[in-house]
Amino acid sequence: MNKIHASLSEAVGSSGLKNGMTISVHHHLREGDRVLENVLQTIKAMKIGNLTLAATSLMRNHDYLVEYLQDGTIRALQTSGLRGRLGEYVASGALEDPVIIRSHGGRARALSTGALQVDVAFIAASCTDEWGNANGVEGKSAFGSLGYGMWEARHAKYRVIVTDTLSHQILSHISIAQSDTDSIALLESIGSPEMVQSGSLAPRIDSLSKQIAHHVVQFLLHSGINLDQASVQMGSGGISLQVTRYLRTLLQKNQWKLKCAIGGITQDWVDMLKEEQVGALMDVQSFDPVCAVSIFQNKNHHEVDANTYANPLNKFNLVNSLDVGILSALEIDLDWNVNVLTGSDGRLMGAIGGHQDVAEGAKVTIVVAPLIRKRIPILVEKVHTLVTRGDHVDVWINDWGVCLKNDDSFFHHRLKKKGVPVYSMEDLYHKAIKLVGTPQKPPKIGSSLFVEGRWGKQA
Repeated sequence: MNKIHASLSEAVGSSGLKNGMTISVHHHLREGDRVLENVLQTIKAMKIGNLTLAATSLMRNHDYLVEYLQDGTIRALQTSGLRGRLGEYVASGALEDPVIIRSHGGRARALSTGALQVDVAFIAASCTDEWGNANGVEGKSAFGSLGYGMWEARHAKYRVIVTDTLSHQILSHISIAQSDTDSIALLESIGSPEMVQSGSLAPRIDSLSKQIAHHVVQFLLHSGINLDQASVQMGSGGISLQVTRYLRTLLQKNQWKLKCAIGGITQDWVDMLKEEQVGALMDVQSFDPVCAVSIFQNKNHHEVDANTYANPLNKFNLVNSLDVGILSALEIDLDWNVNVLTGSDGRLMGAIGGHQDVAEGAKVTIVVAPLIRKRIPILVEKVHTLVTRGDHVDVWINDWGVCLKNDDSFFHHRLKKKGVPVYSMEDLYHKAIKLVGTPQKPPKIGSSLFVEGRWGKQA
């Protein structure tokens, strides 16, 4: 029963990791993660290389991966997103193997079918007991839900729990069971939970986000959507965070109560759960470390794995029950296709996350983005990188107002009657061109980038 190793090198040695294998990590600690760097330092020192790194996502704090790609420790990448210097390195054409980009639901599908086979999973957990039961809600580095790590533990061939808190008592909250744990590696620190809110989750209050959020709430109020007992998901961008705060006021004013919120959970949702404005939180990824306390203490704050969240092969997944999904965009085109991965200059600067999953599953999918961002039009003739197909998008809400795919829709007549500004896609496109001109087409990405649809086919 003894699974405990005093060092990562012992845990790696017991795993049987060899050249050419596939390893995985999750990104629940986001830009506060220290596990991956420790793992790669250990692997390199053991002279193991030519590996495929399958990460649930990669953040700006993972720029050091460039060195491990250059020295051959890592050969190929599979992820939900790329940013920073690592994104620039990939875009430069330095990699021979294509980078495979999957949504969170698409990754869950790939693990369950064997399209993605992980030889060794290194799973950061904030607390582990001596038998290998693990969670992310106790210990000095508690970060919240272990939704992505839970599904990795179910499917990887060998599972290493990496923790900085070892309990001598059996955990009272078990996210990953001891039967899904092969070994335990102890680190001084797995990361900084306070950095979970970094990047796209950093709280922002600006006039543009407020204006778009105001239009979203006006749409929700006057479109005829019944919010009382509705299930919703918000995106991770600043606009979506602002929408959540406005929605809270709308619910209070009308004495409505949402059935549940799913996906990434913020402190606003934790507060709304306490105030009984939402019946349950279905948390696959905590966007604030306060979620750790909430999951541990509140029976209606549920920790769910990636399969339950969005695996398309599981017809009872949560995104298929969504009434409203609100998603961000870096680009949207005249055919309603959406890009959340690359900027207008072609730089890799984002992540798919659950974008494809929510768009396909929700009854009403709303994309939120300004018409123009830093003098660059968000509405373009054709997106640079196709992530989510336009046939899964219903509404685009921007700083000018509401854009509906179908001008004859039930929404259109109700919004016009209430004085909500409604525009056609063509009107907004010509408005953007008039304001800032036609942007130059960005250069093609040097390395091969394969963006999968959530069913496994090319997006």
